[in-house]
Order: sequence, then C-alpha cells, then structure tokens
Amino acid sequence: MGLKIMTTRKLVRAYIKLVENKKARTNASKHYFQVFAENTNAYLFTTADMEKARNRAIKNPEDVYPVEFTEPEPEIIVKEVIKYIEVETPGFFKRIWYKLTGK
Repeated sequence: MGLKIMTTRKLVRAYIKLVENKKARTNASKHYFQVFAENTNAYLFTTADMEKARNRAIKNPEDVYPVEFTEPEPEIIVKEVIKYIEVETPGFFKRIWYKLTGK
C-alpha cells in the first residue's frame, strides 16, 4: 500500500494540534504537530518540519492560498425563569384593617 498524499485543488479544512511523542527516544522530538485534513490520514511534523514549511511559504507567497479565520458566533442561550410565590400571610393593609376592625 503506497503513501496517500492529499493532491486536491478543492478547499479542504485541516486541523492542527500539538501532540506528545509517547515513545520518544533520546534524540527524538518530545512533541509533534499533528495535521489532520478532512477525509485523509493524519500527518506528524516536527518543529523543524514546520519551520521549513513556514520559510517556504514566506519565500513563495504567491503559492499560498489566503485563508481568513473568523470567530464562530457565540451561542446565546436564553432561559426565562419565572418563580411564583404564594404567600399565605395577609398583606400589610389587610393586617392593619384586621387590627382596626377585628374582621
């Protein structure tokens, strides 16, 4: 089975995360950058790999596809809490009336 490399011109989202090298040997990187593109496999890059790719992008800006990152709209949850309180004691004026009239 050969190496499958993403060679599409279609816009594909990718996710990147710093992951720990769980079986790092003495000279190995302690962390990798995991890049996972939609509908493909995961790729692991060292810091040196990422710096090399960054320098290539700086050197060849005409080949870089412009991407704008926007913050997702915050999800607003509106909860209306209504609490009914039943009061068994008579109100202020009713208590005064009761003291004055005895009724």
